[in-house]
Amino acid sequence: MTSGSTKRTRRGDRVHTPRSALVAASGLLFLLAGCVSATPGQPVPSSVGQTTSVQDDPFRIDKPKRLNAISDPCQLLAPEQLSELGASSPAPGRTPWGQQSCRWNNDQLSLNIAPDTVQRQGLKYTAKIFGDERGNPTAEIEGYPAVHAGVNDLACTTAVGVSETEMFNVQFTAGSEGRHNPAFSDPCAVADRIASMVLANLPPG
Repeated sequence: MTSGSTKRTRRGDRVHTPRSALVAASGLLFLLAGCVSATPGQPVPSSVGQTTSVQDDPFRIDKPKRLNAISDPCQLLAPEQLSELGASSPAPGRTPWGQQSCRWNNDQLSLNIAPDTVQRQGLKYTAKIFGDERGNPTAEIEGYPAVHAGVNDLACTTAVGVSETEMFNVQFTAGSEGRHNPAFSDPCAVADRIASMVLANLPPG
């Protein structure tokens, strides 16, 4: 079940093994990182030079969320949500842009959540790489602009903008025992659902 209206990116034909999927997911974070600033917390010059009215801006967010209100990314999902997903044993990590991330990994799934509150670009740089031909979002999760990346038969990353300057990534990969699970048959639907859960846990901006 997906949340919000979603336009899907086209699936690639390559199928990753769980180990190669983890390597690919790690590399994907570097692409999603945008132009990482030399000093975390300093603004990054935007390379997106679009001129649109506020009303027509595809990145417009009417109800921003405070992503930095939850400092520990392992707390971005509630225990009951993790139980529903079948995720357990969180492992803290670190993103290429210097922030903490969190991964849950078992035979059913691999899940990584990576917030970005320091690069100050919101979703714009990520959409320039993974969005449509104009660099705009290709999906919407609960009214928030989003794009999909790293899509194949087992994996999908959903990147969601929660304000003009903040975003988070949800990387989902079906595990060796989860690849035949009907609930995981559409990886982007699963990633979108998890992103919706995260959004529900964030306080308003």
